[in-house]
Amino acid sequence: MDWKEKDNQLIKEFELGSFSDIVNALPEIGTVADGMNHHPDFEVYGYKHIKFKLQTHSEGKVTQKDHNLAKEIDRILSNN
Repeated sequence: MDWKEKDNQLIKEFELGSFSDIVNALPEIGTVADGMNHHPDFEVYGYKHIKFKLQTHSEGKVTQKDHNLAKEIDRILSNN
């Protein structure tokens, strides 16, 4: 997994094929995040780039929850 830990967050940027690819992936990411009760911060920029920041806010640091969600985001976006 090539997520970087910085400032008590896991961070990764993805480049997808298009803005539509990002928009189409977000519902599945949202469903997974809701199921885990763990929600990422993300930013869409440059029409086909998305950056995720994961942190267990109640802990103020990266926990196993963040690593689990990162794996799911990787899985979902690898299909796009």
